Amino acid sequence: MNILQKKLTIFYYSVFILAVLLAVGGYFLNKNGLIVTNKSFIDVFKSILIVYMLIIIPLSLKIFSTKVKKNAQIEDENEKFAKYLFLAKIRIVLISIIFLTGIIAFYIINENDYLYIAGIGAVVLFFCLPTKARIENDLFNEQLIINS
Repeated sequence: MNILQKKLTIFYYSVFILAVLLAVGGYFLNKNGLIVTNKSFIDVFKSILIVYMLIIIPLSLKIFSTKVKKNAQIEDENEKFAKYLFLAKIRIVLISIIFLTGIIAFYIINENDYLYIAGIGAVVLFFCLPTKARIENDLFNEQLIINS
């Protein structure tokens, strides 16, 4: 159990380390004049990112919840932990795409809208924080098994 939490915690915080590196890289790209000014590209990119965000956030949270309920019924703990680790990583990756894309787009496209998108991604990532209590609740909660 502790190994699972450590792996997920390292994976989770590596997203934020990558975010800091992207912010630093984006800052230097912006200072060196690499700014996208094509209005049609900006509009299409922003639309795609917003549609992705509106679809992926609820979908990833719902699918994770549904799969974890089914996963709670598995009796082999190694298999249960492996599936939970896979599902949690997929959820973090899908949501971190919003967060990281918003950060780099803020610097390269130079519009504040992308900072709001990155903020929404960061808030949703907070709901994916792998705490010991949350992992135990997901893996061993009898309510999940009874209600499914």
